[in-house]
Amino acid sequence: MAGRLKKMQLNYNTTHTDQSFLGRVFLFAKRNYWLFIVDIIIIIFLIIPPYDWEETRLLLIMIGLLLIRDIIILSISSKHLGKFIAKGNEVIIGILNRSKFKEDVIGWLPDLELEIKYKFGIPVLFIMNGNEVLFKQYPVGIWTVDKMREFLESFYDYKKEQALWKIYKG
Repeated sequence: MAGRLKKMQLNYNTTHTDQSFLGRVFLFAKRNYWLFIVDIIIIIFLIIPPYDWEETRLLLIMIGLLLIRDIIILSISSKHLGKFIAKGNEVIIGILNRSKFKEDVIGWLPDLELEIKYKFGIPVLFIMNGNEVLFKQYPVGIWTVDKMREFLESFYDYKKEQALWKIYKG
């Protein structure tokens, strides 16, 4: 019977839209449109020119704050989980830097842990090897808190199946 059993495998590969850096940013903007309502207000103020220095200064401060917001969004969107492939106990983690695969991190399944932590109310998926953080996935692109939870559950289901397979095989 052992000859008929398939070797278990866990595969995650990013979608075509998610591989594109700007695609991830636009998916984030689409999901979080409420963050960009202030942009519409600023555009209206730019169409209707300010008449005194106070209005101009307020407009410049708002543009500065929006630039800081956009820099943060672009920086958390630049690195992205491109692939996560587990075959047996070997795990290959492919990290996208903007739109290109930067590196593959190879880990050992029993040593890896996944955890969702909240930073400033934002869910972040941590991939850790012991105490070392291998990668942090922010909720950009296709990643939402539900997708993170689903990925976390499938990872731990696979990890449990691998442990049971070793017991059964041994």
